[in-house]
Amino acid sequence: MQDRYVGDVGDFGKYGLLRHLVGQKEAPPSAKTTRLGVVWYLYPDESHNADGKYTGYLTDIPANRARYRACDPHLYDTMRHLVETGRRNIAAVQRSRILPDETAYYEPSLLFPAGMSRPDRRIARDDWFQAALEATAGADVVFVDPDNSLSDPDNGISASIDPLRKTGPKYVFIDDLRAFFERGQSLIVYHHLGRRGTAVEQTMKVAESLKASLDLPNLPRSLLYRRGSSRAYFIAPQERHRAALETRVSDLLASSWSAHFDLVV
Repeated sequence: MQDRYVGDVGDFGKYGLLRHLVGQKEAPPSAKTTRLGVVWYLYPDESHNADGKYTGYLTDIPANRARYRACDPHLYDTMRHLVETGRRNIAAVQRSRILPDETAYYEPSLLFPAGMSRPDRRIARDDWFQAALEATAGADVVFVDPDNSLSDPDNGISASIDPLRKTGPKYVFIDDLRAFFERGQSLIVYHHLGRRGTAVEQTMKVAESLKASLDLPNLPRSLLYRRGSSRAYFIAPQERHRAALETRVSDLLASSWSAHFDLVV
């Protein structure tokens, strides 16, 4: 995640999905929403590409109101306000209350300054991740939002990524996910798609990786969001959360969001 993405069309889909999965969008609303933890994997803003500039969906024209605002008026209006006022950062998102008040956030960025030794990088990453675990200890479901994607070398997913290299903080690693999952938390995982294979092929490969690595009984629910650049979301539930999360995915796909999300598995 980078601050510059806040409010773009990809961000809009991300929060729309999360709002459904925690029960904010149920009708009637749940007596108790599922408590969410968010680990941002925040990375400093870059400027070498146009990522984060896809905000045209917020232009107030009938087509955008029908295609986007109808999905979630409160979310849409909030995204528009953040963009128009220049408050495109995760601190503003957290203050906006588009996610439940009890959401636990972990926002510190992980950086490796030039000249930092490899052992010191390991210590810095371990300390950063331990703090993320502590910050989200009370959550039922943890959403991980890496700037790039999942890395699972054992199953051929971003196999060449070294967590201690300069770009390592842009990825979430399978050992990170195991730490959350093995203490009883369900997972929602963001994964930016690449160019090797179709979007469906890439999504299925990651789903199979997660099933094997987390010892899931079934493939995780896997959704493609195709606005802006293609990205996928994976939902790996604990058994006690399975029924609620399955119902909420179905509700999402029966709503106006069906124009933007595709269920792969």
